[in-house]
Amino acid sequence: MGLFLAGIVLWSLVILSVVLLVVGVWKKSWQLLAWSGAAMMLPSLLIFMGDDGIWFKMAILPPILLFAGAYYMRNKMKHTF
Repeated sequence: MGLFLAGIVLWSLVILSVVLLVVGVWKKSWQLLAWSGAAMMLPSLLIFMGDDGIWFKMAILPPILLFAGAYYMRNKMKHTF
């Protein structure tokens, strides 16, 4: 039961991250992109720490890219005024 519950939680975080990403890009909200990266961080970290293959190590890139995109959008919005 514990593994099943962990799977449900992790897949829920991935789905939440994708939904926040779509809404954040649609509404141009850097906060939603940051929350999307935060939701994706736990599943990505577990994959990142799980194996030694290079493809598993690249699992950490999507949250980092989401945080970088949120930072870029935040600075872009701050300097438009």
